[in-house]
Amino acid sequence: MIVPAIRITEVRIHRLDAPLRERFGWSLDWTSRRTATLVEVRTDAGLTGWGDGYFGGDVLRAHPELVIGRSPFEAEAIYDSLRPFVWKQARTGASVCGGLDTALWDLMGQTLGLPVSRLFGKVWWDRVEPYCTALYRKDWPDLAQGLAEEAARWKLAGYRTIKMKVGYGLAIDVRNVAAVREAVGPEVGLAIDANCAYDTATAVALGRRLEPFDLLWWEEPVLADNFAGYRRLREALRVPLAGGETFDADRLAQDYVEPRLVDILQPEVEIVGLTGARRLMHSCWLKDIRVVPHNWGTAVRTAAILHWMATCPPITEALAAPSPMFEFDQTESPFRDAVIAERIGLGADGMVAVPEGPGLGVTVLPEAVAEYRVELITI
Repeated sequence: MIVPAIRITEVRIHRLDAPLRERFGWSLDWTSRRTATLVEVRTDAGLTGWGDGYFGGDVLRAHPELVIGRSPFEAEAIYDSLRPFVWKQARTGASVCGGLDTALWDLMGQTLGLPVSRLFGKVWWDRVEPYCTALYRKDWPDLAQGLAEEAARWKLAGYRTIKMKVGYGLAIDVRNVAAVREAVGPEVGLAIDANCAYDTATAVALGRRLEPFDLLWWEEPVLADNFAGYRRLREALRVPLAGGETFDADRLAQDYVEPRLVDILQPEVEIVGLTGARRLMHSCWLKDIRVVPHNWGTAVRTAAILHWMATCPPITEALAAPSPMFEFDQTESPFRDAVIAERIGLGADGMVAVPEGPGLGVTVLPEAVAEYRVELITI
């Protein structure tokens, strides 16, 4: 195949920030704002690619020639070029340029007139099951009641799986989970996320008390680098463990996938990009680890994840093998959906369609990006 002659001329980083109408919290903090970073890559062919996440930081600032003047079709080479320098006799640092990398894949697809999923290889799915991320802590007089009522609304909206926050103390967590399970019934999948709130012993004690509620997984029960804690939890509990959203692709491959630390890996495209996502997906398939991506950004990131999940092979050959799933954030965000022209939403079948257009298949609205932009960096 002849690679089209196209060169990168400019990278623009858009920092977005907006206040919320109502604050919400989790085990570690509260927030009254949403932030995101969109990466725009311009070319001499008049095409523009977009991604959501990191752009290479100080490495790209110091060495723009690693990207400017190169072809988007060098995406994987650029991804590895943006590894930070380390002293000799040590492995090079990890590449953290997920937004930039996604924009390059978007450009490749646009140039060839193909969806990103087609560039990845075999497309297994044209619709992907979401799990609803909601049920954060709010200023309710009765937290358990507030969570239960919200969960019932998401079930009514058509979601088949819902994730809730925990990490507020054993008694509070048990009461909250019991209330939500009662509200949604046994037919709705329920997962929990502690955001690394607990020490290992407390997590074991809580996990045993939560086992009767038939949880799909427990996300980040302990600190992300508490590898011994994860191993102890896997031995002690019947609840599947999930994690990995804060680490780069190298760290995930080495510390999570290779030792089978978790049952479900949750990479963040903001960090690992689509290049890292492809590498991790195959490794997880070989190690019998499900991939359920983390997703906390704009609809641009959601589109990228959908293309990735469209090419995720079945974890087993069984007719009833678990289908791919991704995080579909439903918390308040002024700009999440506003930055693209299309709507990415839940279908009547409880699934989300993979965009069909070239590249990511979404149209970024520059005027919407400008409305919420608080900083612009040009390289």
